[in-house]
Amino acid sequence: MTSRIIAADWIVPVVTPPIRDGVVVLEGARVVWLGHLDRMPTRWAAFPVEHRSGVVTPGLVNAHTHLQYTHFDEVGRGSYSSFEHWSAAFGVRYDAVLDPLDWHVAAVDGARQAISSGTTVFAEIVTNDEARGALTGCGVHGIEYLEAIGHFDRRWRNGARAEFIARLDQPSAITVGISPHAPYSLDGSVIIDLLKIAKKRNMRVHSHVAESAVEAALYGHGDGSVLSVYGDLRDEFDLVRKGGAGVSTAAYADSIGLLNPTTHLAHAIYLDPQERDLLLRRGTRVALCPRSNAVIGLDAPPVAAYLAEGHEIAVGTDSLASSPSLDLMSDVRLLAELARSQGYAEDDLFERLIRAATTGGAKAMGAAESSGFGALAPGGPADLALFAIEVPDDNVERALVYHGAGHCVLTIANGRTVYDAEGIDETEHIAQTRGTA
Repeated sequence: MTSRIIAADWIVPVVTPPIRDGVVVLEGARVVWLGHLDRMPTRWAAFPVEHRSGVVTPGLVNAHTHLQYTHFDEVGRGSYSSFEHWSAAFGVRYDAVLDPLDWHVAAVDGARQAISSGTTVFAEIVTNDEARGALTGCGVHGIEYLEAIGHFDRRWRNGARAEFIARLDQPSAITVGISPHAPYSLDGSVIIDLLKIAKKRNMRVHSHVAESAVEAALYGHGDGSVLSVYGDLRDEFDLVRKGGAGVSTAAYADSIGLLNPTTHLAHAIYLDPQERDLLLRRGTRVALCPRSNAVIGLDAPPVAAYLAEGHEIAVGTDSLASSPSLDLMSDVRLLAELARSQGYAEDDLFERLIRAATTGGAKAMGAAESSGFGALAPGGPADLALFAIEVPDDNVERALVYHGAGHCVLTIANGRTVYDAEGIDETEHIAQTRGTA
């Protein structure tokens, strides 16, 4: 088996301390050795060494994406006063898609954009099945969470459930999960059923929770403002008909079983300390998406509180319908700025945020221990990213957090080059041989 040896100014394995003047050895789809260049075993002495300037990290883990909306970037460039304002603009653009194949084209485009910024693992929500297969077609990893949205109990029982089961039964070359869109956009009975289906099929779950400021009013006393996009149908939803559940957002999510170790949440902005503590006790992880929140006109995620309270967070970009780019390190940088402005002064900030973009996302998806994603270690996946940045003060994590965005020059997944700024890119070949259409 051919060995590939990459040397760089720094190697950041994440699960072990950074290595200055390091080297990582790949054989096939696995890492077989990493350490200091001058200590590399002689068995690889005859192989050429690729000397690259910069910092090598594990392939990044984007813990919340909707790649099928990559071509909705004009929506993402808008200015919005609220979640409901943005939802209306998004709905107009969604309804304008006439060719279902556009979903797949957009998803592949989005995957390639994210790959070019170092991402190799995705928590990808799929609303329209034409978007499936983009990740495998581009040679990267992840979970395709098939989304259920807009189903009240009667609709679910009268055909929607059978249609969703048929989606799950379709052959897939990638791991499939389930995404109950949000506790407000599905009746509680529907989410309970989806969780039973996920458990029976051993599937992971991913959902949006506490993204909207008005969401809590629905759970508390049945205010259906967050359901305005459904028009008159919002009165069909159980929480509206019953006048709410009289509980907080997290308490409601917990009451229907959504808070558990096999589920991770996107956003989780509007939760108080007691609600965040409930997430922690249930083992439910959170993917923060700060740039998306800013575009939509939401409050910033309470990242300082999450860190201070002991959460091991993940990071997501969301989609180009609500974010300037799919460069995960841009969200990491904003999280650092927010954490400091919110009062988090600990020295571990940068290390924890690099973990959030790697092992944090992998753990949220259940893909850290089982698959080794988000880390560089012997026997682990040959997934890595190279960032062409300087590290002036030996604080390599700080340099990555503040300067990694826009500076990825090499991405490797499964031991294959899927992006190289110098022009060597196997992504097109992978897509052709696997068939992405």
